[in-house]
Formats: sequence, structure tokens, C-alpha cells
Amino acid sequence: MSKKSGEEAEEPGFRFTDRRRMSSEGPHEPAQAPESPPEVTPDPSTTPDPESPAADQEKKEREFVLLPVQDLVRIFIAELQTRALVHMGLVPNPATRLVAKDLPQARLAIDSVAALIEQIGSVAPPAEREELQHMLANLRLTFVRQSGGAPGVS
Repeated sequence: MSKKSGEEAEEPGFRFTDRRRMSSEGPHEPAQAPESPPEVTPDPSTTPDPESPAADQEKKEREFVLLPVQDLVRIFIAELQTRALVHMGLVPNPATRLVAKDLPQARLAIDSVAALIEQIGSVAPPAEREELQHMLANLRLTFVRQSGGAPGVS
């Protein structure tokens, strides 16, 4: 940058122009819509290297999205099982690290697990079906124990 006689060179920056018009009723917006920002094309020097950890993570995310439904159902079953244990007060809530009972939520999670197991049963191998049924029976038994075997809560 060149310097003008005795003055510092101006730094490049943004130019701000207020295009609103003022009247006795207050500011008025311009009649024209603001220009849309120019399209940005990715810089090849900033795209992740196919061998980089960022590219690895992106690949894993794409693979997760493309998982077969059967695998997603298995993931949901595992998540709901964990939620049931949290809501029965047997496992601390991962977000708050507090232990608290919410039996209606636990019951909903267990019922949802049962419905998902029913749906996946037709495509799961016999050993997996048996394992899932055993897990569901344990959840139900634990629920009854945690609820004190109260009538109407099973």
C-alpha cells in the first residue's frame, strides 16, 4: 500500500451506506430489495483431504444416514432401553448427571421397545430375537420392581 503525504494508508474494509429515507413517520426501507450475496464456490485448497479426520467424520455421517432401516431400529431399541433405565432411576441422566424417576416415561420407552422388537422380529436371526425378548422381559420386570408393583402401573 502506498502512503499519501504524511497520512497513513487506508485499511481496506467495508463501506456502509444507509439507504433508508427518513420522514415524519419514521424510517422507510428502500423500494428495492437488497442485493443477494454472491454465490461462493468452494476453494479447492480448503476442501478436506480424503485422508483427513474431517473427511473420515463426514464419510461416517453419510454412512449413518444411509444405514438400512433394520440397523436404525436396532439403534432406536438400544437408545430406548437406556432411556427406560434412566427414567426408572437406575442410571444417571447423561445430560444432568442426576438420578430421578419418571415412571410414565419409562413405561412409554419400554412399550416402544416392545413395538420395535415386534417389527424387527421377522427379519432378525433367531438368536437376536431371543436376546431382544430377554432384554424386554428384564426391562418389564425391573419396571415392576421400581414401581413397587402398584396396580395400574405395569
